Amino acid sequence: MTPRHVFSALRRPLAAGLALWALTALVPLSAARADDEIEEDKRLFPHAGNARLLSSDEAAPIKHLTIGLQRTAIPLALGIAVDTSLLADIATAANVGVRWGAEWGIHRFVIGGRYTWFLGGETLSNAISEQVPEIQRVDVKFSGPSVYALYGIVLGRFLVQGEVRHYIYQNTVTTATGAVVFNIIGNLSAVGELGVRFSEGMPLRGAFGLRYGGPTLGLSLGLAYVDVTEPLLPYNEGRVPFLPAFDLSLTF
Repeated sequence: MTPRHVFSALRRPLAAGLALWALTALVPLSAARADDEIEEDKRLFPHAGNARLLSSDEAAPIKHLTIGLQRTAIPLALGIAVDTSLLADIATAANVGVRWGAEWGIHRFVIGGRYTWFLGGETLSNAISEQVPEIQRVDVKFSGPSVYALYGIVLGRFLVQGEVRHYIYQNTVTTATGAVVFNIIGNLSAVGELGVRFSEGMPLRGAFGLRYGGPTLGLSLGLAYVDVTEPLLPYNEGRVPFLPAFDLSLTF
């Protein structure tokens, strides 16, 4: 009887020890498996490094020097980058922005701001006056700050994200845009965007196209639904429903 009691007393701590050993062995394996899955998600979803999709940003940090049409950026430290839009600069809308981005596992976070100075008001006013003599002067104040924030999550071959932007120019505009990016093969992805402009009765906006995001070259081409109406435009009674969405960048 005594040996049986001794064996029974020893069996409980032995079983507990085996269970504890199993847990300590399985937890690192589970953590390693989760890390492997995260790395696989990143491998399946490469991006160009310029943090641009079609008409909206990509929820991704800028890690390298980028020279591009929609964004030229210089990374500083801790995910912070200083950037500008060359297309806007060429259109006499000089601009500079500061952007912070981070990746934590499959999660991506971005916040940023930009200030724009429109320098072509006089030129635009003169051009319109020449086309429409009845209009002597047009006062365009396309200058001011804008701020934005993004959150994205990488799920295998998909990046799903949301973006909110607030502009304070001649008119105050707030937009919210959702985007889904599907990695087709290699560095080629399909991009779909859909959003609203809150300050204008929530009209829809969106874009669809393809994006190539290689280690150096970034190229995107698509069609954006903007539904802009400007009575002074001598085309389609001033209504422009669609605009091309195009970007070309080099990442160093």
